[in-house]
Amino acid sequence: MLIYRFRITANDHDDFLREVEIQPNHTFLEFHHLLVETAELRNLSGASFFMTDKTNKVKHEITLKNTKKQVRKYDDDIGEVVLESVVLPLMKDAKIKNYIEDPHQTMNYVFHGKEIISMHIELFKILQSDNLISYPRVARKTGEIRKIVELPPPLLAPEAEAIHPETKPLKIKPVSAAKLPDTSKLDVIVEDMDEIKAIEEELSELIEEEAPQILVESQVSTGDEGEDPEYGDDEKMEHLEDFEDPDQLDERYSNYREGPDDY
Repeated sequence: MLIYRFRITANDHDDFLREVEIQPNHTFLEFHHLLVETAELRNLSGASFFMTDKTNKVKHEITLKNTKKQVRKYDDDIGEVVLESVVLPLMKDAKIKNYIEDPHQTMNYVFHGKEIISMHIELFKILQSDNLISYPRVARKTGEIRKIVELPPPLLAPEAEAIHPETKPLKIKPVSAAKLPDTSKLDVIVEDMDEIKAIEEELSELIEEEAPQILVESQVSTGDEGEDPEYGDDEKMEHLEDFEDPDQLDERYSNYREGPDDY
């Protein structure tokens, strides 16, 4: 039995290279599963094979899911190009051998996931199968498809940070006027005249008791303090006002004579 060997490269991934071997009777769905596994593709939402000619013009499209497409066709009856709605062939129904028209047949494989991965596929060898080998298989593997790095969600700004439950501000509910206690009685204060008179009498008694003591202390501090022990009665300082006649001042001090040491 013959085996097809395809060489596969990936656009925008220069180091990616695969060589796979698959039987002509295998379907494009089996080819699709082989590519997804060897390239570690994830988050599949759709995929298609596009069969091309030597000028890289698309001749057939084979899809993973049921798809209708508007294609341009020339209508010989009217002699014009018209749009026609066609249902594209499914991978599970399309065998590879039915779409190989050239010994170096080319095709493109497009995988739709978080990003679109496009691969170029070329048939470069047809060989006899080895009955001891299970097909389809990967015969050569180099490089990987670069994965999209998912960034963590952005941090919240300080003003937008969540408040810890223990630090949440208290919500004070407004109290209606109907629930407030009646304080109108506090506006009227009745004076007890008997109580005021008793306080005044008590203050008067306290003042009378303290008055003699204050007087005694005053006399002690401002009255006769006793004679200065350093001076006798005769040595008290006399003031000029004590003498009615200035001559008396001269007579009092006329007894003083200058001694030999005075000058």
